[in-house]
Amino acid sequence: MSVNPAKLTTGQLKILQAVATLLENPSQKITINRLAKEIHVTDGAIYRHYRSKDDIFEALLGYMEANLLTPLNVVQKQSSDTYRRLEIVFGNYMEFLSGHPGLARLLLGHGATEALGVGERIKLLNSKLRAQVAQILKFGQAQGVLKENVKPEQATELFYGLIVAAAMAQAYDMPQVGMESRWQVFSQAVFKKS
Repeated sequence: MSVNPAKLTTGQLKILQAVATLLENPSQKITINRLAKEIHVTDGAIYRHYRSKDDIFEALLGYMEANLLTPLNVVQKQSSDTYRRLEIVFGNYMEFLSGHPGLARLLLGHGATEALGVGERIKLLNSKLRAQVAQILKFGQAQGVLKENVKPEQATELFYGLIVAAAMAQAYDMPQVGMESRWQVFSQAVFKKS
């Protein structure tokens, strides 16, 4: 299920933001009561927007999918240049991860036991991300823009590895290199000219 962030009510968005904030500190399990206290409302106010914690996580995962998969689909309509496509997607991912440290944790699998199906949905989301990046890179190989010794699968691993490293740095508040430096490493390793 994909969630259009523009279609969320103010209350729904506030609840999802609170869950993302609570995910930043995984020392306690997220409960409806804890969530209600976080946003200073009653449990009943939460239930007016979502039937259960499972529904909240379903919406949160839909929000993540919309923000992480949509750029991959949109960019293919914006440009046929593989370098530019991946540069845009990479920038979107870095921006999303830096603005959502709790969701970076979730992308890494933390919180997978908070609600039914979360672990499987995270695995599926990660698989979709990798598959779509690989598809773009295979197109780039067919265009002849990848270095001769670089296979699309290897480039996908490098791209995805940089995303995971950024997610880890956000999730654990670790020092990190800037987005431009990360992109420079990827582009120099993968493309004939960058």
